[in-house]
Amino acid sequence: MNVLKVFFTISLCFAFISSMAQSENDAELAKHFYTNGEYGKSLAIYQKLYNSLNGNDLYFSEYYTTLLKLKKYDEAEKIINKKIKNNFKYGVDLGQLYLEKGETDKANKTFENVISKTPAVEFTITDIANSFYGIANFEFAIKTFLNGRRLLKDDNAFTYELINLYRYKKLKEPLTYEVVNLVENEASFLANAKNTISRAYESTEDYETLKSILFKKIQKNPQNINFINLLAWVFLQQKQYDLALVQLIALDRRLNDTGGSVYNFATILVENKAFETAEKAFNYLLNKPKNSPYYIASRIGILKCKNIQIINTPLNNENIKSLGSDYEKLLDEYGKNNQTIFALRDLANLEAFYLDNEERAIELLELSLNLPNVKLSDLAEIKLDLAHIYTLNNQPWDAALLYGQVEKSFEGDVLGQEAKFKNAKLSFYNGDFNWAKAQLDVLKASTSQLIANDALDLSLLIQDNLNSDSSGQALKMYAKADLLLFKNQYDIALLTLDSIGKLYPQTDLADDILMLKAQTYNKQKQYELAKENFLNLIANYSYSIWADDALFNLAVLEEEFLNDSTNAKIHFEKLINDYPGSLYVIEARKRFRNLRGDVL
Repeated sequence: MNVLKVFFTISLCFAFISSMAQSENDAELAKHFYTNGEYGKSLAIYQKLYNSLNGNDLYFSEYYTTLLKLKKYDEAEKIINKKIKNNFKYGVDLGQLYLEKGETDKANKTFENVISKTPAVEFTITDIANSFYGIANFEFAIKTFLNGRRLLKDDNAFTYELINLYRYKKLKEPLTYEVVNLVENEASFLANAKNTISRAYESTEDYETLKSILFKKIQKNPQNINFINLLAWVFLQQKQYDLALVQLIALDRRLNDTGGSVYNFATILVENKAFETAEKAFNYLLNKPKNSPYYIASRIGILKCKNIQIINTPLNNENIKSLGSDYEKLLDEYGKNNQTIFALRDLANLEAFYLDNEERAIELLELSLNLPNVKLSDLAEIKLDLAHIYTLNNQPWDAALLYGQVEKSFEGDVLGQEAKFKNAKLSFYNGDFNWAKAQLDVLKASTSQLIANDALDLSLLIQDNLNSDSSGQALKMYAKADLLLFKNQYDIALLTLDSIGKLYPQTDLADDILMLKAQTYNKQKQYELAKENFLNLIANYSYSIWADDALFNLAVLEEEFLNDSTNAKIHFEKLINDYPGSLYVIEARKRFRNLRGDVL
C-alpha cells in the first residue's frame, strides 16, 4: 500500500512537471504569435492557459490584451467583471476597455471609482498608480498619488513619483512646487533638483516661475539655506551673475563660511567670461582675513581675470608689462611657494610668449620644480609649461625629455596623454612624420575626447599628404608654419602658408592651409580675415577633416566677437545637422539654444 502511495505521488509530480513544461511551451508559442500580429492563434492558447488555472493572474494580462486587440470587448468585459468582484483595482483594466471602445466618459467614471475605493495603504496606492502607469494613463496615476497624500495625511508622500510623472507630462509648475518642497527638507536632493529642472525647463518663463516660488519660500523661511543655494543657481542659469553672487554672499555670511561657494562661483564666472562679477566675488573673499583659505587664490584669480582680458584683446605691450608687474608684487608679498605656483606659471607664460623673455620664463619654472610640497600633478603641469618654452626657444631635445617624463609618470592619465600628444606634435614640427603618426595613432584611443580628436586630425593630415607627396616637402613647410603660429610669429607663419601653394601647386594641403590661416588671423584678433578663411573652407572643402572645426570656430567668432548672432545661429545649426558625430555638437547645441532663447 505504501509502495502504491509513493508510486501515485511520484506519478502526480511527473504529471505536474510535465503540465508546467507544456504550459511554458504553449506560453512561448502564444507570445510568438502575438509578436507577429497573429492574435487569433495566440488567443486560443492564452484562453486555454487562463482557463486551466481557473482565472489565475498568471496569464490574465496576455489573455485580456489579446481580446482587446481582436476587439472582443464583450468577452473581455465579462472576464474583467469577474476579476473586479475579488479586487477593485481591475477597474483600471475595465476603464481601459471603455477607452478602447471610445467610451471616454464611462472610462473616466470607472477610473474615478477605482481611486475612490483605494484604502489608506501606501502599498495599495502605489499599486493602483502603477496600474495606471502601465496603461500610459499618467493623468490618473498623478490623481492616485495626490489622493494617496490626502488619505495618508502626508503632503510629502510620493514626491519622487510625482516629480517623474510631472516631468514626463511636462507639467512644469507642479513639478517646480514638488522640487522646491523636496529641497526644503533634503539638502542632499539639491544636485538632483538642479538636474531635473534643467532637463524640464525650456524658456525664461519657466525659470521666472521657479524664482517667484523661491522668493515666497525665502520670505517665510529665511533661514533655509537650500532655497538660497537654489536661487543662486537659477540666477546663474539666466546669466544674472550679479544677482547670483548676492545670494551666494548672503549664504556665505549666514553660515559664517570660509567662502568656498563664492570662490567656486568666481571660477565659473571666469570660464563664462563674466570678469566684472568674478572680480567682485574675488574682492569679497579678499575682505576676509588674510589667513583665510581662499585669500591668495582670490588674489591670483583677479590677476587671471586681468590676464585673460589683456591677452584676448589687441595686444598692448604696456598692459602686459603692467600685468607682469602685478604678478611680481604678489610673489614678493607671499613668496615663491606651493601656494603661488599658479602665479609663477602665469608669469612665466607672459614672459615667454608675450614679452620675449624666454630666459626669465625658464628661470621661474625651474625654480617652481624645486619648491617643497608641490603636488605631483602641479609638477607635471610645470614640466609641460617648461617643455612648451623649450619648443619656443628651439630646444626640441630638452622639450622631448620633459614630455617623456610626464608621459611616463602619468601613463594612462589625461596629463600623460597630453604630454604624448605634445611630443608627437614636436616630432611633427621637426618633420619626423612617421614617428609622429605612430604616436598619434595610439592616442586616437585616448580617454580625453579632445586629445583623441586632435590626434585623429593630425594623423589623417600626415597620412593624406604623405600619400600624395612621399617626399613630404609641402608638409614640412606646413609644419614650420604651425610652429611659427605656436611661437606667435604670425606674419612669417602667414607668409610661409602662402608660399606652399606657389611652390607646390599640386598639394592636398589647401584646406589645412585655410584652417591654419584662419587660426592665425584669429590669434591676431583680425576677425574679419579669420571669418573669410573659415567661410572659404566650409564652402569649398565640406569633406575636410576641418569642416566641423571651421563651422564651430566661425560660429563662436560671430557670437563672441562680431556681434552677429543671426549667422552664428545658422552656423551652429549647420554643424549640428551636417556633422552629428562632431566633438563640438554638444557645445554647439547648447549655444544654439541659448541664441534662440528657448533654453538657458
